[in-house]
Amino acid sequence: MKLIERYSFLVHLLGWLAFIVAPFAFFPFSIRDSIDVYPILIPNIVNNLFSIALFYFNLHWLTPNTLKQANISLFLGVLLGIFVCIWMVDWCIFETVAGKHFPMPPPPKEARLHGMPSSAPFHTFWNNPHFWGMFISFILVVLGSSMLVLIRERATNKELQQQMIYEKVTAELAVLKLQISPHFLFNTLNNIRWLARQKSDETEGHILQLSELLRYMIYQANDNQVLLSQEINHLNNYIDLQRMRLVNPDAVVFEVEGETEGIMIEPMLFIPFVENAFKYGLHSQQASRLHFRIHVTEGYLHFYAENPIYETVMPSLEASGIGIQNVKKRLAFYYPQQHDISITEEAGLFVVKLSIHLG
Repeated sequence: MKLIERYSFLVHLLGWLAFIVAPFAFFPFSIRDSIDVYPILIPNIVNNLFSIALFYFNLHWLTPNTLKQANISLFLGVLLGIFVCIWMVDWCIFETVAGKHFPMPPPPKEARLHGMPSSAPFHTFWNNPHFWGMFISFILVVLGSSMLVLIRERATNKELQQQMIYEKVTAELAVLKLQISPHFLFNTLNNIRWLARQKSDETEGHILQLSELLRYMIYQANDNQVLLSQEINHLNNYIDLQRMRLVNPDAVVFEVEGETEGIMIEPMLFIPFVENAFKYGLHSQQASRLHFRIHVTEGYLHFYAENPIYETVMPSLEASGIGIQNVKKRLAFYYPQQHDISITEEAGLFVVKLSIHLG
């Protein structure tokens, strides 16, 4: 379809050449050699010019306006008027040029009895091959141009629907990328304020980490893809800021294995699982251990997250958080047939395993 649109002028030109030449190309040689073709040629050239004008008039104005106004009566009325005008002009030309060489059949006896003139344009149209040839040509031109309008209208509507779907998905994904828990921000700011009161040397470093985290979410996460090393740095900043509020910071383990440089991925795919683990995997009175791992090997990226299950706070797998459900939608959109994800409960642990094919 795009190739045809690119060379539309050439397609139209070749089509009209075929339309004009075809009647003469198939005209029997025996007849063509024995008669003068010019009296036939002139009316046909005029008819072809009318056909071309009618085609583009219907293509660009009549049928499109009929579709907009849904007025079929106006459509048929205009076509009838155009056909009558073309037939009258054609009859005059044919009478002037071709009628001398190929006179029309005489009117029927009943018409002569009523005094109908022998040169009336409609008295013999029922048995006039020239009339029916022009009528069929008229119908084909109208049908052809109307079909092109309908095909174009359908393609345009389909493109608009696809564009609307794309814009909706793009807007949803932009919102998903910028999701961040307000509790995380409040807790982090409170922890930094406590460090500032203690005049801790770690205060400035954590402020810079929070600044980098927010900058990444607001600016870099808007890109379609980011470097895996940037995503890992973002996770490190988030985990370090979460460790600030833990009595035992070593209870959180984040491992990175394999070659991660130069790999491009969609941003913000792993952070919802990490947020979920911190939200539901820590207990104020029991020892907790959170484990995260990113492993790149043989063209695949493997992400692993593990946290304990506490029945009083841990949601079911079906309601494991809107963030995780949104990640599944993004994975289906960006990595169709190229990812595998499982979220299970194993021996008192909430386990997420995600594999993405990087090919």
